[in-house]
Amino acid sequence: MRLFATMCNQPQRLLEALAPARAALVAAPPVDRWGLGYVQSGELLLARTPRPSETALDLYQALEGIKSDCVIGQVVPDNGLDGTDNTPPFRYRRWMFCQDGPSSAGAAADALAAHVPDFIRRSIRGRSTTELAFHVLMAMLHDLGVLDDPNLPLATTRGAVMAASTLVAGELTRAGVTTPLGNLAVSNGRSLLVARIGPPLWMRSLHVLNDRGDRDAAFRGVLLVSADEREPGPPGGCDGFEEIPRGSVVEISRDVRVDVHPAA
Repeated sequence: MRLFATMCNQPQRLLEALAPARAALVAAPPVDRWGLGYVQSGELLLARTPRPSETALDLYQALEGIKSDCVIGQVVPDNGLDGTDNTPPFRYRRWMFCQDGPSSAGAAADALAAHVPDFIRRSIRGRSTTELAFHVLMAMLHDLGVLDDPNLPLATTRGAVMAASTLVAGELTRAGVTTPLGNLAVSNGRSLLVARIGPPLWMRSLHVLNDRGDRDAAFRGVLLVSADEREPGPPGGCDGFEEIPRGSVVEISRDVRVDVHPAA
């Protein structure tokens, strides 16, 4: 497991809903750094750990105590970058973002930064490609006049995400960076978008039980897990996952309606 995103309509039951898929939230070592971004009581919060680990990382355990209707997380293997500022997820205003890909943008860094207005660029703290890609996306949403729109249509987000990904990939290629961009997750706290650009992406509906032991029809939730290319089958060997086709975008609305669209 390299990246995950989850959304539900009952934050206090998130951990209960994730329990049957707990094995899918374990990252194999080595782990260089990891982080979580989540919305709690209307605030966007980050919990980032830049310390390496030689043992498996259980992100389900890391979620204990978090009551959120939207969480994204990423585990990063050794990529040569140190410190909290280079640890995903990244945040700008109400937005949070994580993505697999090359650790450093190399000679493309200045070209990418040039696409970002000064007032947005000032929030860049680290040197990772992911943080630069995120700020390119923020710049595109600003150009559209929707950066602070809490009810931004997911179709608009999707268009901006794919345009930003195309721009970033082009600059990296021109700079001779050969590691491709990977899957990404982005949220403004009210909706969630996860794109399969590279490795396998898996999706599972989440459920909880009512007092009678039946599925609680009032609960809605979904979990997406981006796996390593070397991982065969569903993440953690868990049942109930379906693979998202390459080149697809999964959109989850505030009422946890799930739609899958071609990236284009």
